[in-house]
Amino acid sequence: MAGNMNGTAKAHASEPDTGQANPAACSLRDAWALRNATAQALILAEGHMQRLVEESDLAGLVGLIEAFAPSQSTGPEWTRTFEPLAERLWAWCGADTMAALHAEFSARGMPWLAVANAFAPERGEAVRQRVRQPAWARTPAFAIA
Repeated sequence: MAGNMNGTAKAHASEPDTGQANPAACSLRDAWALRNATAQALILAEGHMQRLVEESDLAGLVGLIEAFAPSQSTGPEWTRTFEPLAERLWAWCGADTMAALHAEFSARGMPWLAVANAFAPERGEAVRQRVRQPAWARTPAFAIA
């Protein structure tokens, strides 16, 4: 992998990293270029996801959340992936949508209690305070999961 002048990564099989004993390993500069490219991809993906969430109706959001059925996705993996989604929904959806999501999953009973709690109004206020970004910030306020 070789880096160009602006710090982004480009891959060329014909250009091995001659500064390393192992040609398959990348240099520090190449690793930094890869990190920068990955960060840019994350920013673009966050923007795309935000637009899709904002354009979605309640049924679409419920369908997305159902993919996190606690009975199908238990343990740390569920928390690692669901919590960031809940944070983003609180940041990107209005109060009426979040209240509807809370009501929908509260009505489903105990198996969905963790999901319903993630959409409780007091949880939303805490999340919104924690992820508030300054106006000049370029990167998402969210943790990478």
